Amino acid sequence: MEIKLDKEKATNVVGLMLASRGRSSKADLAREIGIKEVTFRAALSNESLRLKDFLHIAEVLGFEIVAKQKEQ
Repeated sequence: MEIKLDKEKATNVVGLMLASRGRSSKADLAREIGIKEVTFRAALSNESLRLKDFLHIAEVLGFEIVAKQKEQ
């Protein structure tokens, strides 16, 4: 699966990653990565999730984040 981060909101991307792994609980994910649930939900809704946390989420859910140069 390929998700273009510039086209989707953070909450949608995290939701897609969770769903693809058969999981649905953002609260469980927050606990698993060591973030308070309320802080995690606020970061998602405000589009202010730290890159470090996003990368950790991707790792926990078995995803690889790749940056590639745009073609001109």
